[in-house]
Formats: sequence, C-alpha cells, structure tokens
Amino acid sequence: MKRYNPYYYLLFVLVIFGAFASMAQNDYGIKILGGAAFAFAVIFALQLLYEWRKKKAKDWVMVSELIGVVLISIILGMRVFYLRFPFVEVVFGVAGLMVIVSYAIRVKRSWTSLHIKNNTMAVLVVLFLGSITCYFASMTLIPFIPFIAEPLGAVGFMLLILFVVGALWKNQLLVQGERLTAFAYVSKVRDRSLVLAALFVLFTAYTGLTSIGFIPKMYSNEFPQRYFELVQQAATGKEKPIDGRYRHEIFKEKFDQFVKRQVNSSK
Repeated sequence: MKRYNPYYYLLFVLVIFGAFASMAQNDYGIKILGGAAFAFAVIFALQLLYEWRKKKAKDWVMVSELIGVVLISIILGMRVFYLRFPFVEVVFGVAGLMVIVSYAIRVKRSWTSLHIKNNTMAVLVVLFLGSITCYFASMTLIPFIPFIAEPLGAVGFMLLILFVVGALWKNQLLVQGERLTAFAYVSKVRDRSLVLAALFVLFTAYTGLTSIGFIPKMYSNEFPQRYFELVQQAATGKEKPIDGRYRHEIFKEKFDQFVKRQVNSSK
C-alpha cells in the first residue's frame, strides 16, 4: 500500500516530535503521541475497509492483521488520554493474538515459497517477520505473563538485528531471475511489516536509552507521578486487578474527586 507511505512518514515525524516534546517536559508531547496512535488506527482502518470490500476472495490473514493493529492503535491512543472500557485488557490481548497468528502464518508461507527459490533470502525474510511476531507476542503478554514477555521482546530485537546484518552482508540476491536486496524484497510485500518494524525499533531505542539514563522519560503534569508509577505496574503485569479494577483507576478517581473539591471550595 505505497499510497499510504506519505502518511506513515508524517506520523513517524509526529511520533518522534511528540516523544522529544514530552521528554523536554512539554505536556502537549503526550497528546501528540495519542493523536498519532489514533491516526495510525484510521489509516489501518481504511486499508481494512479496502480489503473487506474486494470482490475477489479475501485474504483473511491480512484482514486479521488489520483488525488487530486497528484495535491496538485505538487502545494505545486511549491510554494516552486516560480512557478505558470494560475488558479492555482482554480486547488488547485478542487483538495482539490476531496479529501474532497472522505473522506466524506469513513466516510459514514465506519459508515455503522462498526457500526453493533462494534459501538465503528465505532465512532473512523469516528473521524479519519472526522479529515482528516476537515483538507483538511480547507486547501482548506483558499484562498477563510478564516473565515470558520480556525475553520475547529481546528475542524479537535480536532477530531484527540479524536480519539487518544479514541483508547488508549478502547485499543483492537472485530471486526468480531478479536481483534484490532483502530490504527491497520486504518493502514490496503488501502488509504493514516495515511500519511495525520501524515502530518496534523506536520503542526499543526509547526503552533502552531511558533505562540507562541517556535520555529522560516522557513527561505529563496532568496527574501526580505516583499515578504513572501505578499505570506502569499494571501495564507490565506486576499488578493484578482487584474486583476488576487496578489501583491506578482508583487513584485517578480519588484524585479527580480531590481536584473537584478544591475547585468548589475556591469558588
């Protein structure tokens, strides 16, 4: 879907700008990131509509991927603006599973169709698609099985590094009489793998650099720092809900009540 590439470039610029604005303690940076998440959801939804309205047989693997990334983008955007709905974690998990299954099927299809034509290209493409599969598995499992999610994220990043190194080392490969680099081959595939891989790299770079203190964490002054600590505990699976509610939800509710009382008392 090359027609969407200019929009992807713009959104990546917004994501980077929003992240730096947030790290510079500008509260609007977080809101830019939330808006970018919703914009990604709109673009993915348009592609889903296009696939759904096709008169020929539908590619259900692609439809599954698109439904998954639309839901994930919406939920990530909602998190930025502190919005939620009942069973949001379950919906997020199901959406992530849809993406995982669709890319696992692509891994199998790519190996089956490519290893006869060019075994090296088949290995590189499997590394690339496998990295995305592991990344989504890590992101999906964080709230449920955090001790498995973190190693999966590391495996996904290592697979992506191996793909990049292998693609640079082998340079051009002969596939059905055409010489292509591995980068050129994956860019021709009609899915969102390059977009998802780029987001994966950005997120991994941010996580790694903040963990060693090289860059500051993102900032928002809308709630006390304790609220964001509780949100992080819930997002990483370190806290389980009690009666269907997380502590950060209770904290936010009490904080909103406190602010409302202060406003009323000052009138």
